[in-house]
Amino acid sequence: MPNGPQDRQEAAEAGVVIRVQAMQRSGSYVAAAVVIVAVVAAVAWVLTTQPQAFPGLQTVGLYKFKAMPVGADGPLKECVVCHSVETGGPLRVGPPLHGIVGARKARTEWYGYSAALRKAEGDWTEADLDKFLTSPSKFLPGTSKTLIGIPDAKQRADIIAALKKAP
Repeated sequence: MPNGPQDRQEAAEAGVVIRVQAMQRSGSYVAAAVVIVAVVAAVAWVLTTQPQAFPGLQTVGLYKFKAMPVGADGPLKECVVCHSVETGGPLRVGPPLHGIVGARKARTEWYGYSAALRKAEGDWTEADLDKFLTSPSKFLPGTSKTLIGIPDAKQRADIIAALKKAP
């Protein structure tokens, strides 16, 4: 029991501290509950919302295109995601591959080739393309090409043949 005014003040201050701590704790619980409800609502919305349909949207594996890229229906299907293969094709994230067989390495002026590819000399021969497609980092150490490599010799030969015939 408080005996004097100072004891009563200390008891009142202790009570205030306890009430403030309880309010802070309950405020944290409320904030956490609000965040949990928002996350659950967002997940539910994403799972129940259907993507808008795009007329003419075509799919190649996991990739979706408004128009089917040239080469997407054959051996070049993995290439055309990043590269165009036709004459005057659209710019994509990688340099165009039309006419690559026999062309100078690092031939496209606007593309940011790796230093290793910029320093490479000569033209792309079928043998060079085969080695590059097998393991870009072994053929050109320091290349920035993210392709892991294509171990299947027939698949590489099909890609090179399709590149030679690209429109």
